[in-house]
Amino acid sequence: MTAPVVDAEPLITAIKGAVTAAGVLIADSRKPDGVGNKPYIVAFFDAGRVEDKSLRSRDGFSLYASFQCAGLEPWSARFAVHRLRQAVLSMAGTSVGGMTVLMPSHEYPGPMTRDDDADPALFVQIDEWRFRVG
Repeated sequence: MTAPVVDAEPLITAIKGAVTAAGVLIADSRKPDGVGNKPYIVAFFDAGRVEDKSLRSRDGFSLYASFQCAGLEPWSARFAVHRLRQAVLSMAGTSVGGMTVLMPSHEYPGPMTRDDDADPALFVQIDEWRFRVG
């Protein structure tokens, strides 16, 4: 059996669309435009990995993402995390690029940090997820 060639871009586009629909600005590997004083998310995605979903071998695909949820106050960073989680979990069972998104798995998020070098100071909570499709 030949391993399928799977492109991560449709899944990345779907994730960003779900977060935007949840009401939070998001951009891939950069601060979104037009942030002002609103909470926002900087997303970092890997290129994905072809893997075994079943005994058929090489019939699945996974993508790892790290989301830096930022805000000017701790509550605003947590707001971005809350909306991110709603968006991510709502993707389970949807179809992206002809494949079904399985239930995303949540990785250990770590503690919130404060960037005092930013002016004004910025609170950042990192939330990490693994997305699988098959």
